[in-house]
Amino acid sequence: MNNEIEKEERIVRNSRNKFELEGNVANINEIYTNQNGKQILRFDLAQNNNGNTQFVPIVLRGELVNSYGNEIQKGDWISVKGRISTYLKDTEKDGMTFKEKAIDILGFEITNRINNKVYTSDGQIQELSNKKETENDSEMER
Repeated sequence: MNNEIEKEERIVRNSRNKFELEGNVANINEIYTNQNGKQILRFDLAQNNNGNTQFVPIVLRGELVNSYGNEIQKGDWISVKGRISTYLKDTEKDGMTFKEKAIDILGFEITNRINNKVYTSDGQIQELSNKKETENDSEMER
């Protein structure tokens, strides 16, 4: 299993299909188990887009759900990195069913600046060092 994760992370590092999003956690759903027995957590990442808030749907799976799923809180400022896979899902609203595009994160990490931790797709949790934060803050000020 670790070989699969390492392979996936190597693909992410070498892939041009990369992204990084920052924003506040919003609209957290309950962790649920799909028909294949895998745990899934869905939430939206709220971002400011020229004064308008846009909500980016995020789907977490696997070990990240185990390590981060119970700690996620609405309002947390997080950074999400990974590789994107999109798909259509059926959504029901006001008695009508329609297709909605969702983003699936494959090979990813989440940085939670509230609790100073980095959560990776293999379930690892790392503490952010003050030195790293200070360097990042200095870069952002430039």
